[in-house]
Amino acid sequence: MFMTVFHHLVVGLVAGSGVIMGVCAVLVWLSSYISNLESSKSTLDRAAYVASIFTLIVIPLAMISGNYSSTNSGGAMFYNKFLFSGIAFGFTSSYLVGRVRFGPELWKYSSLANLQMISALFSLTSIMILGSIGSKITLGESTLDILPFWPDFMNSIVINQWFSLFLVIIGLISVVISLRSSSMRISLND
Repeated sequence: MFMTVFHHLVVGLVAGSGVIMGVCAVLVWLSSYISNLESSKSTLDRAAYVASIFTLIVIPLAMISGNYSSTNSGGAMFYNKFLFSGIAFGFTSSYLVGRVRFGPELWKYSSLANLQMISALFSLTSIMILGSIGSKITLGESTLDILPFWPDFMNSIVINQWFSLFLVIIGLISVVISLRSSSMRISLND
């Protein structure tokens, strides 16, 4: 009983902070092209930065509380929720690592700005899909029902444990390489 209520609370926090991060990051990216947003650029950047930190804190809480609050935790829809939670966590981490490593100056470089915007947008999309799967499980309808198609989340792709371990190792190596030379200066040509 308590875990279900806690899960609903945490899911709301994930959705809210994820939307703030995604929308603010896209607006910061757009501020390079729209002059009206230039004055709000630093505020939007800080809001996206803080929201990404908070999102990284609450996504694992949502995963844990969702596991304990569900009565049927063995189905493909629940597996897909964990899969998309991991994807959302990964893209949010990517956004946060880029922002921490390069600081707010990264928005001055189009290649880094594009990467940040894509990370935030994919994180936001993953969170929207997560919410839709959750509402499909509990309510039988979702926010993505307005689309002319609905992906088949009743079935799931199950990959081999060795391939899964291989992907985790590649991910860890990528993180180590990206964080290895934190003293590196931005020297990108636009």
